[in-house]
Amino acid sequence: MVSESEGLNLSDLTVTTPDEVNASLMKTWGWRGPLYEMYATSLMLDYAPDFAKLSRWSADYFGRPSHVNVILLSCQNIHSYMMLGWETGILNEFSTLRRNGMAKEQIMELVMFAQIYAGMRGLGHVFRAVGETLPAFGPPVEPLAPFPPGWQPDPEAFRCGLDMSTRDLLPADVEALTSWYERTIGYLPRSVTFGLKHHPGFVKVNRAKWEVAIKTLPKQLAPYLMLRHHAITGSLDGLREAALLAKAWGVSKKYVVHSLACAAMYFTGIEGFYAASEALDDILDQPGWA
Repeated sequence: MVSESEGLNLSDLTVTTPDEVNASLMKTWGWRGPLYEMYATSLMLDYAPDFAKLSRWSADYFGRPSHVNVILLSCQNIHSYMMLGWETGILNEFSTLRRNGMAKEQIMELVMFAQIYAGMRGLGHVFRAVGETLPAFGPPVEPLAPFPPGWQPDPEAFRCGLDMSTRDLLPADVEALTSWYERTIGYLPRSVTFGLKHHPGFVKVNRAKWEVAIKTLPKQLAPYLMLRHHAITGSLDGLREAALLAKAWGVSKKYVVHSLACAAMYFTGIEGFYAASEALDDILDQPGWA
């Protein structure tokens, strides 16, 4: 039996009472966050209440009421909203993560990781969303943000051993980078091969940024964010690389699929599974991946 969720009786899609509408909107406003969720929810409830109930039903898989899911969704959404330039969404995710126990310094690790993809434009959107108030943010609330079992910080796992005393990509750097990829995911990605051939200096500094962006957050967030990014862009090779890194770093198959489904729910529709199916079916079917 489908239960109630955030004031809505999901077991009856044909009738939505005024009390249900009010209870749902009161729940949404209870966080005292940006108003977009309030007015977006009210549009569905006022004009398509059955659709609103199904939307809430879907959202229960990816965010509330699970504390872990709230954290994972917000971590990914900061990345996506920086790419899209949606400043209201960035503000909302900062509020959500702080309210759920993440320090601003850790949120900024997510921001710096996303900057690798979103560039200075992405940082500009973050500043317009939260930059003027960020220095006044206090310490995180208790309890601290939870992550799935086994997800732990490991900054050394990112490092391949680049010689950062020179801008030049040295032969030893190429060997170290190649070894890291072959040891971790089993091959050197074509993107890296192309970069080594045509602009080795950029490969070096871009990799160095990737290695230092995430320090105190779990290392598993890196492939988890990469999965979201490539699920939206439809990059088959990017999805494979992210999934193999996730597997190597102890992300369960459940959370890889969860990431893909979450991207489909909020950004691509189920058509987003076309790329995932082509890129990942064989990997997800490999035995021994729980």
